[in-house]
Amino acid sequence: METLKKIWTEEYPIYWYDTDRNGQLKMSAIANYLQESAWRHANHLGFGYEDAQKRNEFWVIISLMIRMVGKPEWGQKLIVETWPKGVDRLFAYRDFKLMDEKGAVVGAATSAWMILDKDTRRPKNVDLVKPVLHLATHQDVLDCNPPLLKPLKEISSTAPRKVRFSELDQNGHVNNIRYIDWSLDAMPADWHHEHRIRTLVINYLAEVQSEEMIEISTGPAGENAEIVQGTREDGKVIFRTRMDY
Repeated sequence: METLKKIWTEEYPIYWYDTDRNGQLKMSAIANYLQESAWRHANHLGFGYEDAQKRNEFWVIISLMIRMVGKPEWGQKLIVETWPKGVDRLFAYRDFKLMDEKGAVVGAATSAWMILDKDTRRPKNVDLVKPVLHLATHQDVLDCNPPLLKPLKEISSTAPRKVRFSELDQNGHVNNIRYIDWSLDAMPADWHHEHRIRTLVINYLAEVQSEEMIEISTGPAGENAEIVQGTREDGKVIFRTRMDY
């Protein structure tokens, strides 16, 4: 019988297409690596994608916070360690530690997840996780769970965006990584050239489907921070992102 691993480790080469114009690893690529590691570990522990499918359920990420202290670049490798921290009512929590090839910490992340019913799209108890809760590692890599972001108060810019087929995932809604790309795209190119994002927090508040029109708004969030907010035509806010630099 395979020994179940409390902490899962993956190594990712940093490819050209995962870096920005400064040659640094994009936040959306980091989030992709984190979620790929999470899926693989969840499958290993018996509560992954296929396990949820058997129960007519699927996992969704509700919030994510990434904090970077290093600057991974093209041609390097990123080591991701991840572990489940446990559950709280409808939420399951998972943390990540990011390292370079020499083992030096370059970043950390924490995330919250829910299980939804495939037919009703309503949350369900995370019973799928309970058989392996004894394997949870109660280790906080950051000083808090991903915070709930406040609504955007002061709007600096707004622009429409139409959902395209290539942005959808297997659950039929916009892949959550695209929301991070939308947030990055909402800021001018010169802004990215002048600022390096040190912490990114994103709340996923509603799903979006193909051909829907989204309004992307930006505004200040105190000193050295920006908020990006996406809103559907019906007025429902679908995500909020805070970028501290």
